[in-house]
This record gives sequence, structure tokens and C-alpha cells, in this order.
Amino acid sequence: MFRPAITWALFAACGGLAPAQPEPAVPLLTEVARAPAAEAARRRIDSARVRVEASGRLADPEVEAMGSRINADAMGENRDMWEVSLRQPLPRRGERAADRERAAAGVTMAEADFAMTVADLAADVAMALAEADGADEKARLLEQQIGRLAAALQSLDTRLASGLPARVADRLTVQSRLASLQLAVAEVRRTAENARAEARSRIGLDPANGLPAFSAPAVIDIRPAETSSVALASARVAEANAMGRMARASANPMTAVGLRFERERSSMGNQDTVGLAVSSEIPWRTRRYARAESRAAELARTAAQSDADAARHRTTGVISRVERAERVAATARRLAADTQARLDAEHDSLNRAISAGAAAGMGGDSAVLHAIDILDKSTELQMQIIEAEIAVRVARAELWRHVPAVRILRLAH
Repeated sequence: MFRPAITWALFAACGGLAPAQPEPAVPLLTEVARAPAAEAARRRIDSARVRVEASGRLADPEVEAMGSRINADAMGENRDMWEVSLRQPLPRRGERAADRERAAAGVTMAEADFAMTVADLAADVAMALAEADGADEKARLLEQQIGRLAAALQSLDTRLASGLPARVADRLTVQSRLASLQLAVAEVRRTAENARAEARSRIGLDPANGLPAFSAPAVIDIRPAETSSVALASARVAEANAMGRMARASANPMTAVGLRFERERSSMGNQDTVGLAVSSEIPWRTRRYARAESRAAELARTAAQSDADAARHRTTGVISRVERAERVAATARRLAADTQARLDAEHDSLNRAISAGAAAGMGGDSAVLHAIDILDKSTELQMQIIEAEIAVRVARAELWRHVPAVRILRLAH
């Protein structure tokens, strides 16, 4: 009998993939933190910190000098007169503190923006790596199947060349299946290369440079109240508070104090005058504007608080998606083991029937085609496991967007 030899060449058990596990996150984060987008965000932090030094400024003093001459006054004499005044504008009450608070909020916002930029890049790169690794697993599985079909085709060719009984239709079927699998391998390889090219473009790596390995944070490390999105929303709340203080300070009048010295020269001698001046705005219009700015700041604060609530809900949703994906993957592995056992039993039954000369019980179908069908089912089963593992890795990659901001900010320096 030649059938059992061919079917054994076709069929081989396919082991399931190991479940996706979190890997050390430092290499991926370190690589992402060097990306051009992350570097730009880092420079914005430096810029915001420099602005703090310029906040709460005092206006420079003003100096004014004036000279005049009076020719032939009522007494018939000429007089010279000159004066010098020194004036110091004063900030509105509470203005400098509010300005410093706003500058500090700008630093916090820049840091949160850096954390969000790195987190988004890490998530995008990790997703691309998960897709690429999954495509590689699919390609390896399909190449194993191609190898088994190639062995079966060689066995058929050998029997046909030696004049032993064999069906030409079986050979054509195996050839068609081989061509289909080769095309599928090319497609999944293209998917893997596209995913890696996307990852390189995200972090600005040249094609010659290697990519970091896939990594993802553990669910236990995610705290919804400490994510980068919440940190950015909190910074916006602080900025809105500072803007409110600035608005209230702008309702206060601007004042200035000055010192004036005047000398008048005449034939009777010099006459000196020293004076102290205080000036103040009349805040008729500015208070109306300040009330509008206060309302705007309050609305901005409310919006930022809503953003923080939404960010916390998004984090909770992502955690639940990861847990669901892990449950589905575990179910897929468990069901795959049971299904694989049934396929093994079906294959054993097929070979026993052929060995016993019971080919008529197959309904006239070719044993080779039956074996190919069993192999396809086994491969499809392993494909489902790979898809479930990819889904777990993609869901875990999304967790990068929700890691604590303080963890990413360590890379800002």
C-alpha cells in the first residue's frame, strides 16, 4: 500500500504558540524615547522651563528728562528750566504670582505631552511588532505545511515514475494547494515587512537598524489615575486655575510711583522742586473683560476635569479588553487541544482503513485528498491560535498609552 506513506508525509502535529507574555519594557521605551517626535517633546519641556525664569516679571523703571527756556518774561529776564523724573510701573495685585503659576503649569503640560508622545509611539510600535511577529508565525506555519505537501508530491512523483498505482488527480491537487500556500506565505511576509517598516518610521530608524523586541506593560502596573492623559488633564486644570487668577488680577488697577526733580534758573538764583507722583488706572472696562476671562477659565477647568474622567474610563476599558483577549486566547488554546486530538484520531482511523484495504468506505474519495483536508483543518486551527495570540499582544500594546506618566518622564532627561 502506498497511501499510508503519503498520508504520513502529509500530516504532522502542529504545536500551539506560547501565550504572549510581557517582556522587559526598557529596550522598547529607550528606543522610542530617542525618536524625533520624542526629542521634539523633550525640547518643549526645556522651552517651558526657560519660560518659568521669565514669569512674574517686573516692568523696568522709566526715566524722563525735559529742558525749556523762557525768553523775556514779564520781568524782562530770561529763565532756563529743566526737570528729570523717574517712574516705576507696579504690577497688578496678584499678577506676578498668577503668571508664575501659569508658567509652572506650562512645564507640567510639556512633561505630560512628552509622556503622551512616548506612550503613543510605544503603543504604535508595539502593535506593529505584534503584527509582524504574528505574520512571521503564520509564515512559519504555512512553510511547514508546504514542506509536508512537497514531501507528499515527491512521493507521488516517485510512484508515478516507477509505474506504481497512483492518481494523477492527486498530484494536481497537491500542486494547486502548494501554489496557493506559496502565495499565502508571500502575503504574510509582506504584512510582516510592512508592519516593521511602519515601526521604523514611527521611531525614525533606518532600514539597516534593528528593531527592539516586542514588549508590553503588565495589567497590574496600570493605574487609571496616573496615566499620561490624566496628567495632561491635571496640567490643564492647573493652567485654568492660573488663568483664573490672572483674570482676577487683571481687574485690579495698574499703578505707578514716580519721583520728579525740577530746577529753574533765573537772575535771582536757582529754584528747585522735588515731587512724588502716584498714578492709577480707572478700571472701568478691564473689570468687565476680567469677568469674561474668569468665566472662560472656569469653563476650561471644567473641560479639563471632564477630560481626566474620560481618560480614566478609557484606561479601564483597555484593561477590560486585555482581560477579554486573554480569556479568548485561553479558550482557543483549550479548544484547539481538543480539536487537535480529534484530528489525530481521524488521521489514525484513515490510515487504519487504508492499511486494512477499506478504501471503499471512504465514499470513493482519495485518501490523499482526505489527508490534505485533515492537514488544512490542523493548520487552520493553529492559525486561529496565532490570531488569538496576536489579539492579546495588540491589546497589551495598547496599555502603553496608559502607563503611569512618572515612569515615562524618567526618560525625559
